[in-house]
Amino acid sequence: MGAHVWSAKSSQEAHVVDLESERLERSQLETLSTAELIRHALAETRLLVRAEVMHAKKELREELKAARTAGILLGAGAVLALTALAVLFVALGLALPLGQAVGVLVVGVVLLAIAGGLLFLGSKRVPKKPLPHTQERLKTDYHLTRETLQ
Repeated sequence: MGAHVWSAKSSQEAHVVDLESERLERSQLETLSTAELIRHALAETRLLVRAEVMHAKKELREELKAARTAGILLGAGAVLALTALAVLFVALGLALPLGQAVGVLVVGVVLLAIAGGLLFLGSKRVPKKPLPHTQERLKTDYHLTRETLQ
């Protein structure tokens, strides 16, 4: 379970590489003492943990970038929504005697539509499931480890 798990090959090619590496490792591991096997297992575990941390950091950076964009859009949408509400209230106030309110009302409706669009776009960009690739790799590593230890 070394670096071959993280190769960019297709799943079928990766499976063949896994089997070949496993055969090589088994033939080499049969000659090692218990202490050497434990050291080898710890080294493999350290390598796996480092790789997982590296992948999690990369994935977290990507999600933070998406969350930042979503936050900007949501913030801009919220500010425009408040502005639109203020304009609509002004329009409502001016609408009582009728006359100039039509222009203010149109501006308020347009601002509210823009705010709604920004809020919609921002809500679509909020990450729904955090670190999906890392979670999938951890599940795979768990199952491989479980199968190997049985």
